[in-house]
Amino acid sequence: AVADPPAPVKPKQAVLISFDSARDISQWKRSRALAQRTGAHFTYFVSCVFLLSPETRKQYTAPGGTSGKSNIGFAASKQEIADRLEQINLAASEGHDIGSHACGHFDGKDWNKADWLSEFGSFKRILENAYSINAITSEPAGWREIVRKTVGFRAPYLSANKALYEALPTAGYRFDASGVSRGPARPSTSDGIT
Repeated sequence: AVADPPAPVKPKQAVLISFDSARDISQWKRSRALAQRTGAHFTYFVSCVFLLSPETRKQYTAPGGTSGKSNIGFAASKQEIADRLEQINLAASEGHDIGSHACGHFDGKDWNKADWLSEFGSFKRILENAYSINAITSEPAGWREIVRKTVGFRAPYLSANKALYEALPTAGYRFDASGVSRGPARPSTSDGIT
């Protein structure tokens, strides 16, 4: 008897699911419940303007812009921000990734490295200080660790340029989800960024 040759080893398939802006509180709750039922793992790419209210929006200034402006608005209220912060904290505690979707959702295709670093700095400062900026008491233990572990980025409009990829490692990012492929493709790594 002749045995069939062994089947070739197939590479492990990965299905990546991410949420840009992470604005809708009901979507946070729905996706977290889905993850609990299925064992799925999500990355939530947060736009930091949704951690600022009409009263605190001037905390953000876009590269080359004026303060308090955004292409996607801001959170409607302090309560909405508190609810979103709770969802971020819960998602992180459940093992999901929190990533950056920048702040004002501007198209950075013409930005230079300094512009990207400014935007990354605004994101980190606002995320890290969201409780104090909005006078929300009881910053949870471990919040600063969540901020420290924010190492993923997805560009608004998926608009990436050479300056972005120069700025990402300088700002401490380890992966970028801005790429677009034609069909299934394994992520590549360049200059330490996957």
